[in-house]
Amino acid sequence: MIKKIIYLSNTRPDYSVNAVPIKGLQENGVEVLSLHLKINIRNLVGLTKLYWKNRENFDLIMAGWDSPDLVIFASLMSGKKVIYNAALSVYERLIVSRKLASRFSIKAFYYWFLDFVAVRLADLTMVETGHQAGYFKKIFKVSGKKIYHAWTGVDGGEFFYDPTIVKFGIFTVLFRGAFMPEAGVEYVIKAAKILEGKNIKFIVIGGGILLEKTKELINELKPANLELVTDFMPREKLRETMQKCHLSLGQLSDHDRLSRTIPHKAYESLAMKLPYLTASNAGILELLKSGETCITCEPANAESLAEKIIWAKDNLQELERIAGNGYKLYCNQLVSHVLAKNLLDRIKDLY
Repeated sequence: MIKKIIYLSNTRPDYSVNAVPIKGLQENGVEVLSLHLKINIRNLVGLTKLYWKNRENFDLIMAGWDSPDLVIFASLMSGKKVIYNAALSVYERLIVSRKLASRFSIKAFYYWFLDFVAVRLADLTMVETGHQAGYFKKIFKVSGKKIYHAWTGVDGGEFFYDPTIVKFGIFTVLFRGAFMPEAGVEYVIKAAKILEGKNIKFIVIGGGILLEKTKELINELKPANLELVTDFMPREKLRETMQKCHLSLGQLSDHDRLSRTIPHKAYESLAMKLPYLTASNAGILELLKSGETCITCEPANAESLAEKIIWAKDNLQELERIAGNGYKLYCNQLVSHVLAKNLLDRIKDLY
């Protein structure tokens, strides 16, 4: 039985991908020593001393999101099992999604190799979807036995359903998140333009590498029914704004990455009982079912998106049913203690 673990991460422990398993493990009676640190000589020496001084008290080591270097170090430093909460590869996030460098560059090879070594050294690597698991097996040549499909979930202390929040007086559609190639924010802007005069408001909250292009498109089309928010919004205000909306939009492009990923805002929407409209891509459809727990439109198609938004506005009873089904799915299968219990059951197979 797992009683105590060390959780190492290059990223903040309160970041959702880290916070959910940490909280869930604690809810299952596991003591978690969470350490947020970057790879440098001082930290590695300190971590080594801490580990060897307390090695008999820890059952295993987990490395958090975006921490392949810590996986490698932990695997070489200790004789414990190492679990890598990857969700996705650094290579995919920086090269495939953000296009930080060409796929055939030295930088791309570096990130691929870092992932490759980490995944092969880890005893178990957690990924966000079944399609992501297949991707890992293919590009890192790793056995499927070392890959575990684990829904990412959401921190229920940050995003939760509050029935006292009143919706906006006008039907309001929300798009929030990073403006990345796979996000498809351009289709939201074009759909807003199509739906001018239909008594529908759009709120777009976010920023990112495509922010300037997003602003340029808004200035070109000038949709009168769209509000762009790029300033930082405190979590409490963001949660309230989201829940005041009638419809939450997911990733809308036809980007290759959408066959493997599920955005955080999908889980946030489910947790807040918000109906979720997404492009029909393989990743999200592993979790949700069109017409039952979500609404789908054609990828990279502003006209299809506009049509589904009109349908949602005209079918509020159906919209409420879909939102209710999504909320039930979240409560039954996606809360932190359930996800962590599933992980602990899978870890038992390692011993």
